[in-house]
Amino acid sequence: MEEEDDFDEILNELEKQFEEGDEVEEEEAPKEKAPKEEEEPRGREQSGKEEGEGELFDDLDELSKMAGVKPKSAAIISALDSVSLCSLCTLSEVPADCFGTPWGTFAVLDVSNRDPEQDAARLTELFKDLQIVLIYNRDQKLVARGYCNGKGGEKIAPPLILRRMPNLESYLVGIESLKELKEKQTAVSSSSITKEEALSLLRQIFKSDF
Repeated sequence: MEEEDDFDEILNELEKQFEEGDEVEEEEAPKEKAPKEEEEPRGREQSGKEEGEGELFDDLDELSKMAGVKPKSAAIISALDSVSLCSLCTLSEVPADCFGTPWGTFAVLDVSNRDPEQDAARLTELFKDLQIVLIYNRDQKLVARGYCNGKGGEKIAPPLILRRMPNLESYLVGIESLKELKEKQTAVSSSSITKEEALSLLRQIFKSDF
């Protein structure tokens, strides 16, 4: 089928990229949208207050980042199944442990010597139109942001992301360790899959959808 041939071409192109050792450019900083003005003075004042608070929180996160404070935990969330997301992480060379849930998959990232924002950008840059949410804990504050095509989008309220993933929340805030999380849920590690196996798995999974 023509669609299967197109999919094979995409995967073959990925194989060439890995062989050539292409590097993905770092993410570009998202541009902030200008606040909309309200017609009524009271509404404008209230809106300005809320936006000011949001800017303050953004500034605090950026200040912590500039001060060299690294995230102590991070994860990406996707609508893909755990095997597919793990395969993409393997191909992107992003170390991760993937956990499946009825509402999607989350992948715990390695933050010991890596930047989770760069990993999220790399993953979505390599796989065009893949949409994920990166959530991390920096300086005792949870921050969540959508990523697509290598760029970070608008920030998302963490409670909206975590309300159906309590185990992930417990890990991010430090209540549970990764070891304890693995004892509660089955995990698929990106290190357990080779790039050849990852390509084969993706062909099997996505061809069934065409």
